[in-house]
Order: sequence, then C-alpha cells, then structure tokens
Amino acid sequence: MIHHTHPADRLRILHVVAPARFGGLESVVVQLAKSLRANGHDAQVAAVLSPHEAEPHPFAQALRLADVPVHILRFGPRDYLSERRAVGAILDDLNFDILHTHGYRPDVVLCGLARSRGRAHVTTFHGFVGGSMRARFYEWAQVQAAKYANGVVAVSRQIADRLDVSGISTNARTIRNAVAADNGLLEREAARSQLGLPSDVNLVGWIGRLSYEKGPDLFVKALAEVDSSLHAVMIGDGPEMENVKALARAYGIADRLRLPGILPDARRFLKAFDCLVLSSRTEGTPMVLLECMWAGVPIVTAAVGGIPDILSPREALVCPPNATPPLSTAINTVFANAADAKVRATAALERVASEHSIESWIDQHVRLYTEVAQRSSTADRSGS
Repeated sequence: MIHHTHPADRLRILHVVAPARFGGLESVVVQLAKSLRANGHDAQVAAVLSPHEAEPHPFAQALRLADVPVHILRFGPRDYLSERRAVGAILDDLNFDILHTHGYRPDVVLCGLARSRGRAHVTTFHGFVGGSMRARFYEWAQVQAAKYANGVVAVSRQIADRLDVSGISTNARTIRNAVAADNGLLEREAARSQLGLPSDVNLVGWIGRLSYEKGPDLFVKALAEVDSSLHAVMIGDGPEMENVKALARAYGIADRLRLPGILPDARRFLKAFDCLVLSSRTEGTPMVLLECMWAGVPIVTAAVGGIPDILSPREALVCPPNATPPLSTAINTVFANAADAKVRATAALERVASEHSIESWIDQHVRLYTEVAQRSSTADRSGS
C-alpha cells in the first residue's frame, strides 16, 4: 500500500512536539516547518499541550504568524493512548508521508506509530539535559525509541557521538541548526526602548529557559564579579526564576538585573545588548548563538555541547564550562576591548552566513525525508 496521492516531489511532513512556552527546540521547529513550506512542501505541526496550558500559547502563535498549520492536542501527563490515537488520526486523515518527532515525549509515546501505518518516522535529538535521575531515565527511553525510527537527526557532533555509543548509527546523521538572515531584529534604540532601558548603559544579555542545565545561576554569579557599571537582562522564565531572584538579592545586584520574563520572539532584542552570554551546562547547537551571530553582537559562551563546532576564539570568547570566574573575566574583556569584540562579532557573522544557511539546512532535511519515505514505501510493498 502506497500513500502518496500528491506530486512525488512534494513531501508532506507532520512535526510533533510537546512545546515549552519558548526555547531553542521550539524555534527550530517553527523555522523548519516555515522553510519547508516556502520550498513547496506541506509541513504542519501538532503541538501536544496539557489541558491547563494557557492560551494563546507562544509556540502556536509563532507557527500561525509563519502561516504554518498547527493542530492543538490537549492531553494529561499520562494519557498516552489517546495521544497516539489523535496523532494517528491526523496522519491518516491528512495523508502525511513522514512523522517527525521532537523531544522525548513524542519520541517515546509515538514510537512505532508511523511504521504501523506504512509511513516513515524521523526524530531529532536537540540535546541532552542530564541532571536528575528522572531526566536521565527520559533520555534513556528516548534513545531506545529512536532505534525504531527510520531516520535520526543529531544537531551536533557530540550528540551524534553519544547516539553512536548507544547503538544508533546506521540511520543517524548530523544536521546542525541554521538561522534565517531576515530583518526582524529591532535596532539598538528601539530594542532598548521596548525593554525599558536607557541607551547609555553597558548591557549584558542572556536569553533562555531559566532551568538548571542553562546555567542561569552561573550567569548571576558572574555578573556579581564584573564591573559594577554593567547592567544585565535575562529574558525567559522557568523553574529557576525564584532562585535567580534570590541570588541577585544575595549578591547585591538586583538593581542591575532586569527579569522581564518571556518576551515573544525574544531574538528581536539581541541588538539591545553589548554582548550576549550563554552560561549553559549542556547544549546541542543553540539557536540563540546562531541568531546572535547574525545580529553581529559579541558573544561570551561556555564551551559545551556543539558550541565549539560553531564558534572558535576567533569569533567569540569561549570559556570552560560550569565555572563563573572565566565568564566574568570574559565579560569584562568585551567592554575593555570593544574594538577586538567587534572584530570577533564580524567574524562570527561571516561564519554563520557561510556555514549555517537555511538553504543547505532544508536541502539536508529534504534528502533525509526522501530517503526514508522511499525506504518505507519499499518495505510497505514487500510486506516487511
């Protein structure tokens, strides 16, 4: 049984994600679906939300603004059978070729669903969080589920190496994230005005989910050690918000740190910053760094995950992970040597333009989709 009723070169892909309010994974899915549609393919997204998740959800809003059809599915934390049935119904009713899952919940809950319907299944590993026993169990389950997928995408070489050690190599390939060179960035004055900040302060930026693996505590501690004239903004929210506030009070820097929470399309504000800091304990290929490279903003980052593959000391100040003194020293260096910081930012812009184009990124995904769809159709015809 072959399911294609549309032109052979037009793929139909259903992305499934259980999204946070915002984050790198969510940005990747929006950009991927949007770009696939711009290239003539039918990409849609199913967003699995909890019954109590408030509307409007930022992820769904971003998809709608990008003209990407989004299917909102609401299920409790353990209503897995209903979730499988709902996604299966979308696959059948809209005749998708490929199910593309993102994140441990869709990967595990939907394991085997596409194959049972003669469709292909692709999964993307955006990163490993680590930390608690619970998180490590989820990651183990996600890796086991990926062994049944037709194609596996790793967004960094380090993730691909870990998957290889776990026995996933035949169907895995590394496709690093990409970023569009659009003009959606606010200029410095406008960005600072919307953030409620004066134009004359030296400003350090941080964007991300306030969770342990993103190292917001490391950033606050580093801020306490830098020149006292520097101010900072941390855009985002998460379970570490109260800890961040407490640390800022304890270190006496609460008056220099703004916490505006989640701001829609946070990358718009990148040009407000004199430098961006990424203090993560673990990462894949972080979108915020690629976006910052496009914005031409100097970067201070920890050398974790796939970051050393996209940034060298020529393009950014790259620090040892999980340590605050190197971060604070690097931040002070940016402001003490503005000309050198600008040279590094220019080199970073040149690198992201040459190595992380949307066109190449989409081509790699389309080749993978085509291969797995063809293999799935062949297996379907043979009855295997």
